[in-house]
Amino acid sequence: MNAQMKNKNLVLLFLLLMVEGGLLSAAAQSKSSVYKPWSHGQLKVSKENRYLMNADGTPFFWLGDTGWLLPEKLNRDEAAYYLEHCRQAGFNVVQVQTINGVPAMNFYGQYSMIDGFNFKNIDRKGVYGYWDHMDYIIQKAEQNGIYIAMVCIWGGLVRSGKMNVEEAKAYGRFLGERYKDAPNIIWVIGGDTYADRNTEIWEALANSILAVDKNHIMTFHPFGRTSSATHLNNKEWMDMNMFQSGQALWPEKKEMVILLLRDWRKTIGVM
Repeated sequence: MNAQMKNKNLVLLFLLLMVEGGLLSAAAQSKSSVYKPWSHGQLKVSKENRYLMNADGTPFFWLGDTGWLLPEKLNRDEAAYYLEHCRQAGFNVVQVQTINGVPAMNFYGQYSMIDGFNFKNIDRKGVYGYWDHMDYIIQKAEQNGIYIAMVCIWGGLVRSGKMNVEEAKAYGRFLGERYKDAPNIIWVIGGDTYADRNTEIWEALANSILAVDKNHIMTFHPFGRTSSATHLNNKEWMDMNMFQSGQALWPEKKEMVILLLRDWRKTIGVM
């Protein structure tokens, strides 16, 4: 091979290395440029009780997708793919059913409870358990700048007697301890249920979480065509109200407007 050919090969190799280095640098820059709302501090309700903001005053607009069965149905690759595409679509919150059964079972055949509501031995060496997978989902959401709105337990399970007051306290302590330091958690009590039913259980769950976690806001997910403000507006653990319009079209559209205006006048805001 003559000297001229060697020089051309060296130049080509140099150019290839430059291109590869540029692509890696661009990928790293793209990854690091993901907007993370909590970089402005913890999420909170404004002093006017009318909108969400981060601690430094940056407004936060909740644009959420309902990935209800994300923890139960998707594996790691699918969860990562879904959350990345949520980010690309502009979503900054994903609402999930933390457990949809007592116990719940995930893609890997792992259960959310292995000893009832006693979580002492829930993390087992060498086992990728239910809550390890939940941890992974929350971490992936964090990497994508997404809050996980954790509906702790679906309302129908409580209505059918799957969790009592003492169990709610144990479950709340477990959740609070496990996720109190995650920056991208929003606690959601209830779960498509009436705010004036099973109130002692919901109170126990909410207060047991807050006893160990002062870092995250909390709300209540009500039944369709109802608002948490009707019964829970003055509860100390409620940071904001939720109103669910339901999936169906209302014959009386005026009813929804009246309900929203009524809630707007209450002490804490509604979304």
